[in-house]
Amino acid sequence: MRLERRDVGVIAALVALKVAAMLWALRCGFAQISDDDYARTVIAQTFAHAPRLDPSGTSWLPFPFWLYGGSMMLVGRSLSAARAIAFVLGAIAPALPYVGLRSMQIARIPSAAGAALASLTPWSVWLALAPVPEGWAGACAAAALFFLASERAMPAATLALVASLSRYETWPIAAFVAAVCIWRAFRGRDRPAIAAAGVAIAGVVFWLVNNALSHGDALHFIARVTAFRRASGPTIGIGERIGEYPLALVHDAPEIAAFAAVAAGVASRDPALRSRWLLPLAGAASVMAFLIYGDLRDGAPTHHAARALVPIFAVLAGFAADAIVTPSRPRVAVPVALATLAFVLFRARDIPGASPSENRDSQIARGRELGKTAASLDVTPCAYEHFALIAAYAAPEAVTIRPKTGDPVTTACPSVTAR
Repeated sequence: MRLERRDVGVIAALVALKVAAMLWALRCGFAQISDDDYARTVIAQTFAHAPRLDPSGTSWLPFPFWLYGGSMMLVGRSLSAARAIAFVLGAIAPALPYVGLRSMQIARIPSAAGAALASLTPWSVWLALAPVPEGWAGACAAAALFFLASERAMPAATLALVASLSRYETWPIAAFVAAVCIWRAFRGRDRPAIAAAGVAIAGVVFWLVNNALSHGDALHFIARVTAFRRASGPTIGIGERIGEYPLALVHDAPEIAAFAAVAAGVASRDPALRSRWLLPLAGAASVMAFLIYGDLRDGAPTHHAARALVPIFAVLAGFAADAIVTPSRPRVAVPVALATLAFVLFRARDIPGASPSENRDSQIARGRELGKTAASLDVTPCAYEHFALIAAYAAPEAVTIRPKTGDPVTTACPSVTAR
């Protein structure tokens, strides 16, 4: 499928709509999702200062640090620069699902509706504002499935590669894209599909090999994630683990879940719709199964389950739009769209990271002031609040971090000695 001038106009409208939603979230008081925002920024700042293949040296995948750190080499290493990079990536992310849906020969209006619904759900908006990869990586993963359904192997593989080097929940999609490409290659003796399969799975293979060489264990990252999760809170029961991600889908994106349920009813009577969406929905199901399995083994994300559901949000939103938004129901579509937008914007006011214990304004202000006066810092954190100060200081290579005290986090944390 070749994009037309009107498609460019739709993409511009989607970007403008996403920017408006992001500005609304900032007006409502959004500042961060968690201390991970600042920890990731510190690693990107370190990469900009001294690049290396595995910037974090931890369980975090490398591509976001290559992207943010590489950008910081051009625009500077400040916390404001990190947030600006995140804003740009978040604003343009809706273009990927839209182009992917159009490649499936879905009409322009349903494609736009699906991309808009996926990108405006509150978690998609918040993740677009934070210097974390879940939002744009999830859009890449969903678009990979859309291109796979349209038999455009290399775009699907390339997007799967980027996603798989950014977030673990996209690994099933990378494997799924590779498997389908191999199956198509053997069925039709399509050599380019074999190359696409290699590209799709390359990120996963790279990370396994890197862990084997760097840490002596290809699955080292799983051990780190599991140890951190078990140390972070009480163990929950098997039933809660199995239900955590399905319930998060319904709780954190109820509009998408509701429309997807309606679309499933439509698909039960429409073989063409079922056939068109078989691969994307199967790929989304593989992500859900992967997350549930990871939860059972203490290998899933430790907090904010909805962060890992962005690829599923995008696939279900596209499926729902394709099934429901049709030319035969224009009078119904407009009020439903307006009601949905109002509902989503209302929920977007309930921002994460807004409790007094999570507020990092004082740490950021101290870090910026120290950046003007101190050549180096000696920092003793209470918990993880020191990352906000170091990100605002913007020179992590000049910071020595002492062991955590474990004291309750207050505005006086961390303890800092400036030199």
